[in-house]
Amino acid sequence: MPENEASAARGLASLSLQSWRKALPYCGTLVIFALIFWRIPAGKVVAALEQAPALKFFGVFLPYSAIYWMIDSACLTWVIGRFNQPLRLREMLPIRASMYLLSLVNTNLGQGGVAWYLHRKVRVPFLEILSSILFIALLEVYQLFLFSTAGVILYHPVSAQQTELVHVLRIVFALAWSLLAATMVFFTQVRRSSRLHSWISKSRAGTISRTFVAARPWDYAIVLAIKAPSFALALVAQYFALGLYGIMIPLVKLVMFLPLVFLAAALPIAVAHLGTSQAAWLLFFTANAPEAKILAYSLAAHFTFMLCNGLLGLLFLPYASRELTTLEAAAHAEPPAQPPSADALSHSF
Repeated sequence: MPENEASAARGLASLSLQSWRKALPYCGTLVIFALIFWRIPAGKVVAALEQAPALKFFGVFLPYSAIYWMIDSACLTWVIGRFNQPLRLREMLPIRASMYLLSLVNTNLGQGGVAWYLHRKVRVPFLEILSSILFIALLEVYQLFLFSTAGVILYHPVSAQQTELVHVLRIVFALAWSLLAATMVFFTQVRRSSRLHSWISKSRAGTISRTFVAARPWDYAIVLAIKAPSFALALVAQYFALGLYGIMIPLVKLVMFLPLVFLAAALPIAVAHLGTSQAAWLLFFTANAPEAKILAYSLAAHFTFMLCNGLLGLLFLPYASRELTTLEAAAHAEPPAQPPSADALSHSF
């Protein structure tokens, strides 16, 4: 029948679109690395990688990864307790660690996994938990803007190109902070205006914006204060790791540009944060060392940190699996909730 044929065609088109969406990050990663290795001979990069002090890198990044995990968990505990339902830090630690395994593939997938885990654990609607996760994700970006803005203020350009770049960054950061201020003002008005509150509550964004509506200015400040030490530690870890590899970069320059490297790594156009991160390292730091050495360092440091996070995830995965199994068994009488697909989670952020 024509109707069945049309429905089948739509289904095939939808599957095809989903396949393309899933393939795009892999394509993006391949294209970026193709461009990088077209410019930098692979042999030089391999030779530089062989000189990387792997054990010393682990000595730097493993403690940093552990402290980062604890700060991350503390922030998640505070936000979920403030806007959803109180949990203890010791309950949050295995949840956050186990989801690092998903984050190795895709940051958004890892964040969505945390939201789903907490939804099953505390019996709060998934979108309400996701709203809190999005709130943290927004302020993680602004934590990086905060440090980079300080770097822009303190950094003294040494060339005309750097002067132009700093000027552009000042404009970008001014716009970014203005956008955050506008967001806060808008949601303040939503709280105060019954008409606006009714409109946003009835819209599709009603539940997903719940935490943003409830958050006061001091909530933004508290989350930034909790998250800020994680970047300060990343800065120290990268500074020492670079020194171990014989690359000297002024601390103020790292303060200004390292947040931009992390922001580039978070772009959803590559797999496992690869490609965009390396391109950013090359863009900002080739004046401080040969291109092959900068690329080798970015790869070695990236995989070392990911491996450290993966080890934390593997350590707590059995506990998380047992807890989820118990939660599912306890809820067997309830209507089964369908977990969002990986594609849906990635597009929620």
